[in-house]
Amino acid sequence: MKKLASLFVFIGLTLNVSAQDQPANLKEAVDMAKANWLFGDWQGEGSDGTPRLLSYKWALKDAAISIHSTGGNMESHGIVGFNPKTGKVVGKSFSKRGYGDSEWSFADGKLIEKITLNGMQNGEPRQFSFARSVRSVDENTMETTYHQVSDTGEVGEAFERDGAKVTQTWKRKK
Repeated sequence: MKKLASLFVFIGLTLNVSAQDQPANLKEAVDMAKANWLFGDWQGEGSDGTPRLLSYKWALKDAAISIHSTGGNMESHGIVGFNPKTGKVVGKSFSKRGYGDSEWSFADGKLIEKITLNGMQNGEPRQFSFARSVRSVDENTMETTYHQVSDTGEVGEAFERDGAKVTQTWKRKK
């Protein structure tokens, strides 16, 4: 009987420790990922040289992050929140071309955003998935790299153009 009681105590402690490793809300998820550096306004350039602006701000204190992106002839608005049922950070974005669903995670010192875009192309519905890894280079510089996503949802190799990874550098707007 003592062994069975000890086993239940051990399982209870293990579950309690595991639950503590999971965030309970968006603020905790951001803090656990040490991603507060992401907030603010960022400037970058598109592959065609056009200026791009990207902004991350708390939209609802500790519960929702707004994302606004402009550049070239594109503009998108998005919101990131926390799904308490799944324990995942998720997002939704909208542009004139369609909408996107995303799921955020943290691995190897990078934020990983898996995105599924839904829109129309030549009058037909189109869906496209990719991932974007985001890392802080220093307090005023961040880098994004674009990755393939498999049919099973796994993040794969970085996209390449002319033999180089598709990467974008952003500078904090002052």
